[in-house]
Amino acid sequence: MGCQRSEHSRNTGVASIRHSFAWMTVANGSLFALQFVVSILIARLLGPYEMGIFAIALSIVGMLSIFRSFGLGTYLIRAPELDRPLLATLFTINAALALVIALAILLLSAVGGALLKEPGVRDLLLILAISPVIGIFDFIPASGIERRGEFRSVALVNVFRYSIANVATLYFAYSGHGYMSLGYGQIISAVISAALNNLFGRRLIVIEFGLQHWRDVMRFGTQMLTISMIGGLQGRISDLLLSKFLGLGAFGLFSRATSLTGVLWENIQAIILRVMIVDFAEQRRRKMSLRHSYLRLIQVLTGFLWPAFAGIAVVSGPLVILLFGENWAGAIAPLSILSVSAALFVPIMLAWDIFVISNETARQTRIEIIRAPISLGLFAIGCLISLEAAAAMKIVEAVMMFLFYRPHLERLTDTRWADYASIYGRSLLLTLAAVLPAGIAMTLCGWSAHAPLPVVFTSVGAGVLAWACLLWFFEHPIFEEVRRVVARLRPTPAVAAAPPL
Repeated sequence: MGCQRSEHSRNTGVASIRHSFAWMTVANGSLFALQFVVSILIARLLGPYEMGIFAIALSIVGMLSIFRSFGLGTYLIRAPELDRPLLATLFTINAALALVIALAILLLSAVGGALLKEPGVRDLLLILAISPVIGIFDFIPASGIERRGEFRSVALVNVFRYSIANVATLYFAYSGHGYMSLGYGQIISAVISAALNNLFGRRLIVIEFGLQHWRDVMRFGTQMLTISMIGGLQGRISDLLLSKFLGLGAFGLFSRATSLTGVLWENIQAIILRVMIVDFAEQRRRKMSLRHSYLRLIQVLTGFLWPAFAGIAVVSGPLVILLFGENWAGAIAPLSILSVSAALFVPIMLAWDIFVISNETARQTRIEIIRAPISLGLFAIGCLISLEAAAAMKIVEAVMMFLFYRPHLERLTDTRWADYASIYGRSLLLTLAAVLPAGIAMTLCGWSAHAPLPVVFTSVGAGVLAWACLLWFFEHPIFEEVRRVVARLRPTPAVAAAPPL
């Protein structure tokens, strides 16, 4: 009976995870298409300089928002049980952090505008200071929904908030509001998120103050803040260095190249990691090994993302010209280089989550204290040379992070290097099959950014077909999941009635 119960629980958990993946995939797939189109239109309306203004303002806000990275949402998800005093403690600490950040953004609006000699940065920061205040009332209901595994609600919130915010941003841009339209869109997104999360998570709405559990929360939060601060400050300082050394126009090009790979990266994280962190945390609470789940997930991630990022690198020229126009031609080389670096990050993209649920944050802090300054120094050297050199330093950073984190990931997931050799080998073959036709086509066209689009599309389609055939040949987990979905969608044939006796 015990074995049957365990098997039933495992099957129920797998079904629940697939159900969550389905909702998040549909939601993020539709949002990806919408955001992709809107980003193209916005880029054409605003241009590199105005996009650079928004990007640098967002970097300043992001640098301050690091101080909200107390991991309070993760703490709520991991807590054995939720009582009123704990929720009140979380609400109080989150509200205090949000108000301090909002005030800091207001103070830095003047400093940022003066430092960069650009009043647009000041104006955007004044608008963006509202967002942390709105987040005070969003945090607990949103985290509670994820804790319960209600990813259908998470998906619906994301679809509504980003759809309305993107359309509003586009409207403001067409109306002549310039870079301010991007700030307005951010505030609209925050308001809609708070409203919908409070609707779906109304059983967890808490607006009361308390500090009964402050010691445990602050201990966990301090560890999370240290890790986030190291990595986050590195990223924000890198943005400031690039804009200072190479100018806002170059930073606009770099941020646009980053966003093209980032959209894919963020959607995969939203679909997979937000679901799997809940499942991994539950496995840890039950003292179960992560080995099987982790290796299967690595197969899926590398089997899909490596070909995708490699494909972007190969057709970066026609892609940029098609989407954004000639004004953005300077983003072609950075996009190609950053796509390679993104592919190299894939094997360790789960590192942060694995360390957190394994209570290894102290060790991760020590790793980041060593790694981050080295990465920042290398990026600064790249900025002194050229935009392409700065992008190339991201490849060096990816390799360095892989070397730092790989041994610990193997230890925490009960895996060995031999487990990954076959996974990486098959993923490399999938990548080669996917990009070879496009690589041949681009070579014949002299790697021109103006390669004929029919040739580019045909070669990409041939690569996707070759990739799919190889998935079938390998009996890859991606192929298995697709086959399972197709089987469910296929109508069940009617069973003929037995003839009367």
